[in-house]
Amino acid sequence: MDRREFLKSTGAAAAATAAAATQAVATEAGVAASASPAVSKGLKELRLAIPFNDGFAGPADYARRLARNIGELSAGRIRVAPAFGIANAADAVRAGDADLFFDAADSQLDMHRAFAYFAGLPGDQGLAPRDLQTWITVGGGQALWDDLAAEAGVKPLLAAHTGSHSLMLATRPVDTMATLAGRTTHVTGLARDVAKGLGLEVVSLPADAIATSLRAGDIEIAECGGAIVSYALQIPAAAPYLTGTSINQNGTAMLLGVRRGLWDSLDAGEQNMISAAAAAEFQLSLSEEEAHRPMLHPTPSPDRIWPIAAELNHAIQRVAAAVVAHAAGTDATSRRIAASFAAFRANTISAQASV
Repeated sequence: MDRREFLKSTGAAAAATAAAATQAVATEAGVAASASPAVSKGLKELRLAIPFNDGFAGPADYARRLARNIGELSAGRIRVAPAFGIANAADAVRAGDADLFFDAADSQLDMHRAFAYFAGLPGDQGLAPRDLQTWITVGGGQALWDDLAAEAGVKPLLAAHTGSHSLMLATRPVDTMATLAGRTTHVTGLARDVAKGLGLEVVSLPADAIATSLRAGDIEIAECGGAIVSYALQIPAAAPYLTGTSINQNGTAMLLGVRRGLWDSLDAGEQNMISAAAAAEFQLSLSEEEAHRPMLHPTPSPDRIWPIAAELNHAIQRVAAAVVAHAAGTDATSRRIAASFAAFRANTISAQASV
């Protein structure tokens, strides 16, 4: 089956799965729409700011589905209207031009470097997506995230993920680490600091400009998430070589940010409905990536993989450890978040090793 036809044919199934997953999470939380008293307070019209263009497979799909499921879960009492192509969605919420935003969880990294812990850390410093969700939901991470985001006037909710394996693709092969220095790359989050530590020149680009920049030679390497996002941006066609590793090795989490004043005005039932929809979308986005990856990004031939993959991976781990240690020591808030994350990660690694 053609890849585009595969994506098209799975759309209806994904939508049905999303609705079922959302309802299941809500039911477990005791906030199914039919049982919630929150919906009796009148219609709420909310605007959701999204930095991605409409039709962008992956993130834009997740945001649109999330908006629809919040409405369905509330029996239509909460209507969420998506607004696509908002360059800085978080700023739109802070300015009062939107009520919610959907973006990468490290989109506010310039405000505080500790936001990286909730998006996913580079190299082997992070957690697999579902382990990250466990830390946030039951390991103490959500309270720490709430405190950090409160300074920005936002209530953060884990709402999607790009998948557990990012793709770092290149326009040409690199045979030695020495010739890696000076190559131009697009990466996001703390991975930018790791790339600089590897001697790469980092360039920030809008998502829809990455493939064009690769073809024009303005950049040579790009890492933008998993198979769905990379394929949607046409990156594999523009950059047919695989580095054999990646910097954001556990992918990137995405959040639903709710204006704090709005969140506080909602009652427990309404808050739980929105939380349930976000949690269900997180699981579904991961499942979609896992299902699509073998078709969208089949195993490449050996001549398309950089021969320095193992050496590059070792360098990434070394530099990532230093970058994360620096971020952890930024201030008292960072140290508190880092300590919680590190303790949970150590216990997780220990438990997995004992199985």
